[in-house]
Amino acid sequence: MRLKIVCMGKTKEGFIKEGIAKYVRYLQPYADVEIRELKEEKIRDLSEAPLVRKKEAVKIFKTAASGALLIALDERGQEFTSHGFASFLNRAIESGMRDVTFIVGGAMGLDESVIGRANTVMALSRWTLTHEIARLVLLEQLYRAFTIIKGKTYHY
Repeated sequence: MRLKIVCMGKTKEGFIKEGIAKYVRYLQPYADVEIRELKEEKIRDLSEAPLVRKKEAVKIFKTAASGALLIALDERGQEFTSHGFASFLNRAIESGMRDVTFIVGGAMGLDESVIGRANTVMALSRWTLTHEIARLVLLEQLYRAFTIIKGKTYHY
């Protein structure tokens, strides 16, 4: 399986970079992981947020692979337990899905066009997370899901 994580902006915090690298390494036996960090749009005033989201959506659509299962991360999306997420991912694998793309928005979130085009809208939490932390949480949960699917002892 190929997992692509498309996100706005670079990961700047060192401890988050270390965590991301750790979970990408842990995922290697289960999936090829590609992280695409796209340049964020500058925002000077919150009134510009809708325009920023639209501009970022254009960049996202250029990067998202056609034919991939597209999962947008948004706090209004479906929440999963770890076992529920593992089942969701396993159903995608069993259906023959080879490419899964997760989309993590920037500071202003995702444009509704991205939400509308996604096959699934998923919430990592009802809490608001920074987009850097969201990447790390997503990768850890992907690793947890694969260990559940494979019957490994990471998840108790």
